[in-house]
Amino acid sequence: MLKIATVCGAGVGSSMMLKVFAQQILDQKGVEAEVTATDISSVDPHAYDALITASAFADLLDPTATRIIRIDNMLDKIYLKQQLEIVVADIAGSDHNS
Repeated sequence: MLKIATVCGAGVGSSMMLKVFAQQILDQKGVEAEVTATDISSVDPHAYDALITASAFADLLDPTATRIIRIDNMLDKIYLKQQLEIVVADIAGSDHNS
């Protein structure tokens, strides 16, 4: 199962909206995933296959810890869908090559 966290300052605003959007997209694609909303101060990037967050928060995260999807227009579901498809394909490729 894919583990994704949506990250914002407090874990209740934009991260909750992104969580709903990401879960809808993954469900429509038939991807089994757990999407969690969290805040920047408590997120452990190593615990997730990917993080979804705004660029301002992405700059505070270790880019080598996990895949990071930067999204600044929280309502751009097409961009989010494209980025999630890339992450899912990357993870599938990693699993296949293991």
